[in-house]
Amino acid sequence: MSTDTTAPPVNWHDQTRLLGVQVHAFFFDPVEVDARASFVERYLPVFTRARPRRLGEESDRVQYVAGDLSAQPDAVLEHGNGLICLTYRHTDRLLIERDRWANMLRADLMLQAIAGAMAVAGARQQPAVALLRIGNALFQFAPSPPVLECLATNIAAACRYWNAPKAVNATQLATFCEPKLRSLPGIALSTSPSSWAGVAAGNWT
Repeated sequence: MSTDTTAPPVNWHDQTRLLGVQVHAFFFDPVEVDARASFVERYLPVFTRARPRRLGEESDRVQYVAGDLSAQPDAVLEHGNGLICLTYRHTDRLLIERDRWANMLRADLMLQAIAGAMAVAGARQQPAVALLRIGNALFQFAPSPPVLECLATNIAAACRYWNAPKAVNATQLATFCEPKLRSLPGIALSTSPSSWAGVAAGNWT
């Protein structure tokens, strides 16, 4: 999975590193955002000018298969020279606190979004980036090479573990790989946003 595109940057509110994944966060008022007209305005409120083009209709959830990995993201959009793979969790009960977001973000949801983007990138043969919208926050994930390697090299083992007849899905792969990632040296450590001062807040978008 690649995050190399030519689209202009956007303004993320915060960033940190979790389980070997660079995470950018954007926060918004869900009541105001959910009342907006277009899909991009509602589901990708980080964009102020760019309007990625959704593949398929809003009611469609296409299954993407790459080898033995499958995923059914909530939406896939074209943007720049790549794709956005969006996972969306609608909840009125869970609101992310801006000063605690790194502790509130669930690793399994993050890894599921990344695995989904891997399937989309493989099926479409295009670079894809994983985004997760939940409650009042939108997250972008940029996994490090060890994270991608762990996910990619454990697809066959996850298929056997889950006794998957055809392909393991993104949720299953994420669940299988999370404890493996936590056992890798240095991966379990998180870094504060201040230590990422030299990283552009929006390399992909």
